[in-house]
Amino acid sequence: MNSELIHDRVVAVAERFGSGNTQEFKLLAKQLAACNAAEVADGLLLVFSRSAVGESNYQKQQLAGRLLAKLKPKASVDLQAALEAVLPAYNLSIEELPFFLADRCGEEAVIQALRRLETGAEDSRHQAAAKTMRWWLKGSNVE
Repeated sequence: MNSELIHDRVVAVAERFGSGNTQEFKLLAKQLAACNAAEVADGLLLVFSRSAVGESNYQKQQLAGRLLAKLKPKASVDLQAALEAVLPAYNLSIEELPFFLADRCGEEAVIQALRRLETGAEDSRHQAAAKTMRWWLKGSNVE
């Protein structure tokens, strides 16, 4: 599967079964484990970046996040581009995404990038998303 098909499959499963269906999760994880890691990472990140602001994104993003956490695709990630793409509609309850980015790019690099984006953001939604991602990584040590 390429990244587009992975995105479409994850969204379809989330919309039909939600993010917590164990059987569907195991099946999807098994299918994705056989795919190219870069395609898996890109496809799962597309779930976040293609979410529309204001729509109910939780099920789709939670499923993508759980898959990122389980599969840990070993792929290079353009941190700045990824953050700029996912922050607008990021569901603040999804903790797996910042941990995946930290695993691929380094925790301190992610925190610094989020700090820059938070400071430079004109949109309060972007600021809240960046601060929440930092909180997931650092807990109560976020100023």
